[in-house]
Amino acid sequence: MNDQNPSAQPGADGGTTGYTWVGAEVVWAEVPVDVDAARQLLPPGLELDDPAVATVFVADYPFTTFGSVYKEAAVLLHCRDAKGPHLHCPWMVVDDDTALILGREMLGFPKKMAEMTVDVDGDQVTATTSRRDTELIRIEAALTVDEPAPPALFDRRFVNLFGSIVNGMCLIEVPAAGESFRSCRSGSGKVVLGSSDRDPLALLAPPTEATVHHAVLDFAAEGTGAPAVVGSVTDEAYAFTRFFARLM
Repeated sequence: MNDQNPSAQPGADGGTTGYTWVGAEVVWAEVPVDVDAARQLLPPGLELDDPAVATVFVADYPFTTFGSVYKEAAVLLHCRDAKGPHLHCPWMVVDDDTALILGREMLGFPKKMAEMTVDVDGDQVTATTSRRDTELIRIEAALTVDEPAPPALFDRRFVNLFGSIVNGMCLIEVPAAGESFRSCRSGSGKVVLGSSDRDPLALLAPPTEATVHHAVLDFAAEGTGAPAVVGSVTDEAYAFTRFFARLM
């Protein structure tokens, strides 16, 4: 795609050179999740943080250095290992095939195709995600607080499941990406997860009151390091199940 937003391009504000996603608009919240349901989504060897929490986000990316303009949504489970806290992504969707291939085939993000919206009307923000005619994420809030020092969003390391039924599956660590917030506001809102046969997100949490954040930021600075294999998945039954779940 070449119809990228000029105002979001590197150098537009004098300080965005070196970032891969520029002028990203993201709506997100952290929500408590059902421990048993969340554990069903974790590969062997990963442990949930305590208490069990997930970050749910919907994002609009108006400029990327790999040439795609797209939207994205995900559920990120908060986990912990010997190195400390990290995130695991068991579910992610996009509306661009290049972003799908790059994320899934190189970084272990199990991306599928869906439709997302991010709408801001004054202080009101609404972000949605729908797939196969089913709404799977709805985040709504009234933004009342300016956040000069927002909590980290993508500036955290990930441990993802990676591989195939041919070569087997492993765990890879994706280093934390640098991020720079242009603006961030927050307020009280609600996160609603829906379900379908192929996307049973509602099992993770009922409709939940939460602090919702809305930000514009640049992230994924170049030179943050390459992904590295940190473990293998030897449970063949699990590996096959998770592989097909990634496709569906």
